[in-house]
Amino acid sequence: MIKTSVMAAILLLAAMPAQAATILLDTGWHDDETGAANTPSNNSPWTFTIANSAYFRVMDAFVVGDIYQITDSSNTLLGTTTFTTDGAVVPSYFGTSWSNIRYSRISLLLTPGSYALAISGNCAGGCPAGLAVRLDSLPVTPAVPEPASWALLIAGFGLTGAAMRRRRIATESVAA
Repeated sequence: MIKTSVMAAILLLAAMPAQAATILLDTGWHDDETGAANTPSNNSPWTFTIANSAYFRVMDAFVVGDIYQITDSSNTLLGTTTFTTDGAVVPSYFGTSWSNIRYSRISLLLTPGSYALAISGNCAGGCPAGLAVRLDSLPVTPAVPEPASWALLIAGFGLTGAAMRRRRIATESVAA
């Protein structure tokens, strides 16, 4: 019985990746690198759970020319970095590199759930190839009233104005 438990524990440890990085929402950039072309990065898989949709961003900001692929736990390709900017404003540390089209980048919009994402690179700029990763919540946009709310607000102002006008006319006729 003990032999079976020990064997199961050893097999479980062998099946787990050597390193995995947990990334938290809105904690900025995290460094990573690939040691050889088309192999998972040192911190892969990047694991996290999100309750709301969020952006998972990857960029090469170390040596120009590297391209990275992001795959999920079933080895499905989710995206590949490109040298075109998506117009997103990404603050801090790599923010200026994010808008520089010499470095490849990608923003993946993910829905709520648990993820284990692996990143591998082509080492076109040389190996080891450095990259940066971040997980950002969606920007908060101010609430815009719906047309029905606007209509109700305008009707309310109109009724208030009519009531004030009626009161003023009634006050003037009593005074006369």
